Amino acid sequence: MQKIILASQSPRRKQLLQWAEVEFDVIIKDTDESYPPHLNPTDVAIHIAKNKASAIKILQGDTVPILAADTIVVLAKKIICKPADREDAIKILSKLSGQKHLVITGVCIVFNNKEIVFTDT
Repeated sequence: MQKIILASQSPRRKQLLQWAEVEFDVIIKDTDESYPPHLNPTDVAIHIAKNKASAIKILQGDTVPILAADTIVVLAKKIICKPADREDAIKILSKLSGQKHLVITGVCIVFNNKEIVFTDT
């Protein structure tokens, strides 16, 4: 199997690829995680994952498969932003505790001018 590029700093994503015995290099680039306000949460996760993959494609070209992902949390139909600091993280976790919420991961794989996107909730 060809080595891939993981466009993520996520320790969990790295661990999953290692468990699957997939050879990969981690390459990340700061990307804009904003999104158009009309998108539903599932489309937001895909939009951000596609932006991450595109940023790496610009750097590396299209000769190596690029795997990018983004995970969002949704509570009461509202996307919960990433915490700014430890205090904010505690506040967010307290708000989520005992409440039904969604965790949506959008995935984008880019290779040979083809793009595959999907989500898991």
